Amino acid sequence: MHAEVLVLAVASAVRPSTSTAAVYALLSSDRPRPVLAAFTGAGLLFSCAVGVIVVSALHGVSLPGGASTRTAIVDLAAGAAMLGFASGAWSGHVERLRQRRGERSAPRIVTALRRPTIKVAATAGVVTHLPGLFYLVALNAITADDPAVARAVVEVVGYNLVWFSVPIAAIVVARRAAEGMHAWIARVNAWAKAHEQTIVVVVFGSVGTYLVVKGVSGLLS
Repeated sequence: MHAEVLVLAVASAVRPSTSTAAVYALLSSDRPRPVLAAFTGAGLLFSCAVGVIVVSALHGVSLPGGASTRTAIVDLAAGAAMLGFASGAWSGHVERLRQRRGERSAPRIVTALRRPTIKVAATAGVVTHLPGLFYLVALNAITADDPAVARAVVEVVGYNLVWFSVPIAAIVVARRAAEGMHAWIARVNAWAKAHEQTIVVVVFGSVGTYLVVKGVSGLLS
């Protein structure tokens, strides 16, 4: 796996997200393992399918300016968007928007998982892992050198396995150490909530700066 793709996958896994709250809710259910498996399996299959479709569609496609120009433009645009989001988080604008929209309470999907069914858990796995900026940039990096389709698919699956590392770990330990995992995620959620602004600014700011520099360098080279 490319180093850049791995870093983006880790960033996706550790940044504050509804997914971690969903895993916490599922671990609180009477039978956590089946619903966690549905949550992880459905989300992983959907996300991998989207990634495979994108890299397959881009394979061998000749665009004006070449693949390097396309990669640089996507990096620059995504980096600028991430820096804008980091700036909004730093200034408090993002939090004010959330308050206006009533997003301080638990999202509906997390509320629904307090008494989950397999179908609801599977739906939550997809909804909480819809492809975003990090995934788009990772797919862009994967296809930058126009690799063989098989290699690109392996990279897509690798990215997603890292992205889904928390729910996968929850499935593994759910039978014997569900309470311990539940307590650990509770601590992680509490810490992430207390430091959300800093985490968002650092993660989005760092990745955004890197992408802008990379994009400008690619366009000038």
